[in-house]
Amino acid sequence: MPRFLCFSAHPDDAEFVCTGTLMGLLDAGWQGALVVLTNGENGFKVGDATAPERAAIRHREQEAAAAMLGVPVVFLGHRDGFLAETEELRRQLVETIREHRPDVVFSFDPANQQFDDLNLFHRDHRVAARAVFDAVFAARNRWMYPGEPHAVQEIHFYGSHAPDRVVDISDRMERKLALLACHASQFPDFDRVARFVSEEVSGPLGEARHCERFRVLSIARHT
Repeated sequence: MPRFLCFSAHPDDAEFVCTGTLMGLLDAGWQGALVVLTNGENGFKVGDATAPERAAIRHREQEAAAAMLGVPVVFLGHRDGFLAETEELRRQLVETIREHRPDVVFSFDPANQQFDDLNLFHRDHRVAARAVFDAVFAARNRWMYPGEPHAVQEIHFYGSHAPDRVVDISDRMERKLALLACHASQFPDFDRVARFVSEEVSGPLGEARHCERFRVLSIARHT
Protein backbone atom coordinates (compact mmCIF):
# COMPACT_ATOMS: atom_id res chain seq x y z
CA MET A 1 0.00 0.00 0.00
CA PRO A 2 1.53 3.38 -0.97
CA ARG A 3 2.36 5.81 1.80
CA PHE A 4 3.08 9.51 2.20
CA LEU A 5 4.61 11.69 4.90
CA CYS A 6 3.72 15.38 4.99
CA PHE A 7 6.26 17.53 6.83
CA SER A 8 5.43 21.02 8.05
CA ALA A 9 7.14 23.56 10.26
CA HIS A 10 3.98 24.41 12.24
CA PRO A 11 0.50 23.20 13.02
CA ASP A 12 -1.75 24.44 10.16
CA ASP A 13 0.97 24.70 7.45
CA ALA A 14 -0.24 21.58 5.66
CA GLU A 15 -3.87 22.67 5.86
CA PHE A 16 -3.02 25.79 3.88
CA VAL A 17 -1.22 24.15 1.01
CA CYS A 18 -1.72 20.43 0.47
CA THR A 19 -4.49 18.71 2.43
CA GLY A 20 -6.78 18.66 -0.60
CA THR A 21 -4.16 16.55 -2.37
CA LEU A 22 -3.66 14.35 0.70
CA MET A 23 -7.42 13.70 0.82
CA GLY A 24 -7.30 12.49 -2.75
CA LEU A 25 -4.47 10.08 -1.96
CA LEU A 26 -6.26 8.77 1.13
CA ASP A 27 -9.48 8.32 -0.86
CA ALA A 28 -7.46 6.28 -3.37
CA GLY A 29 -6.23 3.92 -0.65
CA TRP A 30 -2.96 5.49 0.45
CA GLN A 31 -1.83 5.65 4.06
CA GLY A 32 0.05 8.57 5.56
CA ALA A 33 0.93 10.81 8.47
CA LEU A 34 1.60 14.45 9.27
CA VAL A 35 4.91 15.45 10.86
CA VAL A 36 5.06 18.86 12.58
CA LEU A 37 8.53 20.13 13.44
CA THR A 38 7.69 22.89 15.96
CA ASN A 39 5.08 23.32 18.66
CA GLY A 40 3.61 26.43 17.04
CA GLU A 41 3.37 28.24 20.37
CA ASN A 42 4.43 31.62 18.99
CA GLY A 43 1.80 31.69 16.25
CA PHE A 44 -0.97 32.03 18.80
CA LYS A 45 -3.42 34.84 18.00
CA VAL A 46 -6.36 34.43 20.41
CA GLY A 47 -6.11 35.58 24.03
CA ASP A 48 -3.19 35.11 26.43
CA ALA A 49 -1.59 31.91 27.69
CA THR A 50 1.80 30.63 28.76
CA ALA A 51 4.09 29.05 26.19
CA PRO A 52 3.34 25.48 27.39
CA GLU A 53 -0.40 26.24 27.33
CA ARG A 54 -0.17 27.67 23.83
CA ALA A 55 1.78 24.64 22.62
CA ALA A 56 -0.79 22.29 24.15
CA ILE A 57 -3.65 24.13 22.45
CA ARG A 58 -1.93 24.03 19.08
CA HIS A 59 -1.18 20.33 19.49
CA ARG A 60 -4.85 19.65 20.21
CA GLU A 61 -5.92 21.66 17.19
CA GLN A 62 -3.50 19.79 14.92
CA GLU A 63 -4.63 16.46 16.34
CA ALA A 64 -8.25 17.40 15.63
CA ALA A 65 -7.42 18.31 12.03
CA ALA A 66 -5.38 15.13 11.57
CA ALA A 67 -8.23 13.03 12.97
CA MET A 68 -10.65 14.69 10.55
CA LEU A 69 -8.23 13.99 7.70
CA GLY A 70 -7.81 10.42 8.91
CA VAL A 71 -4.08 10.25 9.64
CA PRO A 72 -1.84 10.26 12.72
CA VAL A 73 0.34 13.25 13.56
CA VAL A 74 3.92 13.24 14.85
CA PHE A 75 5.23 16.26 16.80
CA LEU A 76 8.99 16.76 16.89
CA GLY A 77 8.70 19.44 19.59
CA HIS A 78 11.03 22.22 18.48
CA ARG A 79 10.58 25.84 19.57
CA ASP A 80 8.41 27.90 17.24
CA GLY A 81 10.37 30.62 15.45
CA PHE A 82 13.76 29.20 16.41
CA LEU A 83 14.05 26.10 14.23
CA ALA A 84 17.71 25.36 13.49
CA GLU A 85 19.50 23.00 11.11
CA THR A 86 21.03 20.84 13.81
CA GLU A 87 22.19 17.26 13.80
CA GLU A 88 19.42 16.50 16.29
CA LEU A 89 16.78 17.70 13.81
CA ARG A 90 18.22 15.73 10.89
CA ARG A 91 18.44 12.59 13.03
CA GLN A 92 14.80 13.01 14.09
CA LEU A 93 13.70 13.42 10.49
CA VAL A 94 15.71 10.43 9.27
CA GLU A 95 14.27 8.25 12.04
CA THR A 96 10.75 9.40 11.18
CA ILE A 97 11.21 8.65 7.48
CA ARG A 98 12.64 5.22 8.22
CA GLU A 99 9.85 4.41 10.66
CA HIS A 100 7.01 5.39 8.30
CA ARG A 101 8.76 4.41 5.03
CA PRO A 102 6.87 6.75 2.69
CA ASP A 103 6.87 6.55 -1.08
CA VAL A 104 6.19 10.28 -1.33
CA VAL A 105 7.22 13.15 0.96
CA PHE A 106 5.50 16.54 1.02
CA SER A 107 7.50 19.55 2.22
CA PHE A 108 8.33 23.21 1.71
CA ASP A 109 10.46 23.94 -1.37
CA PRO A 110 14.13 24.59 -0.46
CA ALA A 111 14.65 26.12 -3.91
CA ASN A 112 12.52 29.11 -2.98
CA GLN A 113 14.92 32.01 -2.42
CA GLN A 114 12.85 34.99 -3.56
CA PHE A 115 12.18 36.41 -0.06
CA ASP A 116 9.17 38.24 -1.44
CA ASP A 117 6.70 37.03 1.17
CA LEU A 118 7.41 37.42 4.88
CA ASN A 119 5.13 34.54 5.86
CA LEU A 120 6.31 32.04 3.26
CA PHE A 121 10.04 32.72 3.60
CA HIS A 122 10.52 33.08 7.33
CA ARG A 123 13.16 31.09 9.15
CA ASP A 124 11.19 28.02 10.24
CA HIS A 125 9.89 27.39 6.73
CA ARG A 126 13.36 27.76 5.18
CA VAL A 127 15.02 25.52 7.76
CA ALA A 128 12.29 22.88 7.50
CA ALA A 129 12.64 22.82 3.71
CA ARG A 130 16.39 22.21 3.76
CA ALA A 131 16.32 19.82 6.71
CA VAL A 132 13.69 17.56 5.17
CA PHE A 133 15.56 17.53 1.84
CA ASP A 134 18.78 16.52 3.59
CA ALA A 135 16.98 13.89 5.67
CA VAL A 136 15.49 12.26 2.56
CA PHE A 137 19.04 11.87 1.24
CA ALA A 138 20.41 10.57 4.54
CA ALA A 139 17.52 8.14 5.14
CA ARG A 140 18.48 6.07 2.08
CA ASN A 141 22.17 5.93 2.98
CA ARG A 142 23.16 2.72 4.80
CA TRP A 143 26.20 4.25 6.53
CA MET A 144 25.19 7.68 7.85
CA TYR A 145 22.78 6.52 10.56
CA PRO A 146 22.06 3.19 12.22
CA GLY A 147 18.91 1.38 11.14
CA GLU A 148 17.32 0.09 7.98
CA PRO A 149 17.67 2.58 5.08
CA HIS A 150 14.62 3.77 3.18
CA ALA A 151 14.50 5.38 -0.25
CA VAL A 152 11.72 7.91 -0.84
CA GLN A 153 10.58 7.90 -4.48
CA GLU A 154 9.35 11.49 -4.87
CA ILE A 155 9.30 14.78 -2.99
CA HIS A 156 6.35 17.07 -3.67
CA PHE A 157 7.41 20.59 -2.74
CA TYR A 158 4.55 22.90 -1.79
CA GLY A 159 4.64 26.70 -1.64
CA SER A 160 6.92 26.55 -4.68
CA HIS A 161 7.59 29.44 -7.05
CA ALA A 162 8.16 26.91 -9.84
CA PRO A 163 5.34 24.35 -9.64
CA ASP A 164 5.12 21.68 -12.34
CA ARG A 165 2.16 19.68 -11.02
CA VAL A 166 -1.35 20.98 -10.43
CA VAL A 167 -3.94 18.95 -8.51
CA ASP A 168 -7.61 19.81 -8.94
CA ILE A 169 -9.16 19.86 -5.44
CA SER A 170 -12.44 21.57 -6.38
CA ASP A 171 -14.54 18.74 -4.93
CA ARG A 172 -12.49 18.75 -1.72
CA MET A 173 -12.23 22.48 -1.04
CA GLU A 174 -14.93 22.57 1.64
CA ARG A 175 -13.29 19.67 3.45
CA LYS A 176 -9.95 21.48 3.26
CA LEU A 177 -11.44 24.60 4.86
CA ALA A 178 -13.00 22.47 7.60
CA LEU A 179 -9.53 21.15 8.44
CA LEU A 180 -8.11 24.67 8.50
CA ALA A 181 -10.90 25.81 10.82
CA CYS A 182 -9.66 23.35 13.45
CA HIS A 183 -6.82 25.79 14.12
CA ALA A 184 -9.03 28.31 15.92
CA SER A 185 -6.18 29.88 17.90
CA GLN A 186 -4.65 31.03 14.63
CA PHE A 187 -7.70 32.55 13.00
CA PRO A 188 -9.81 35.07 14.91
CA ASP A 189 -10.85 36.25 11.43
CA PHE A 190 -11.41 32.86 9.79
CA ASP A 191 -13.80 34.13 7.11
CA ARG A 192 -11.05 36.36 5.71
CA VAL A 193 -8.53 33.52 5.86
CA ALA A 194 -10.96 31.13 4.18
CA ARG A 195 -11.47 33.59 1.31
CA PHE A 196 -7.71 34.02 0.94
CA VAL A 197 -7.10 30.28 0.83
CA SER A 198 -10.00 29.67 -1.56
CA GLU A 199 -9.20 32.52 -3.94
CA GLU A 200 -5.41 32.83 -3.74
CA VAL A 201 -3.59 29.87 -2.19
CA SER A 202 -5.92 27.29 -3.76
CA GLY A 203 -7.45 29.56 -6.35
CA PRO A 204 -8.56 28.80 -9.90
CA LEU A 205 -6.24 27.61 -12.64
CA GLY A 206 -7.41 26.50 -16.06
CA GLU A 207 -10.61 24.51 -15.68
CA ALA A 208 -10.05 23.90 -11.96
CA ARG A 209 -11.98 26.15 -9.59
CA HIS A 210 -9.58 25.21 -6.79
CA CYS A 211 -6.20 23.53 -6.99
CA GLU A 212 -2.93 22.88 -5.18
CA ARG A 213 0.45 23.31 -6.83
CA PHE A 214 3.72 21.42 -6.36
CA ARG A 215 7.22 21.11 -7.72
CA VAL A 216 7.85 17.37 -7.98
CA LEU A 217 11.31 15.87 -7.59
CA SER A 218 11.46 12.29 -8.91
CA ILE A 219 14.35 10.82 -6.94
CA ALA A 220 14.49 7.63 -8.99
CA ARG A 221 15.71 9.68 -11.97
CA HIS A 222 18.70 10.89 -9.95
CA THR A 223 19.93 7.61 -8.46
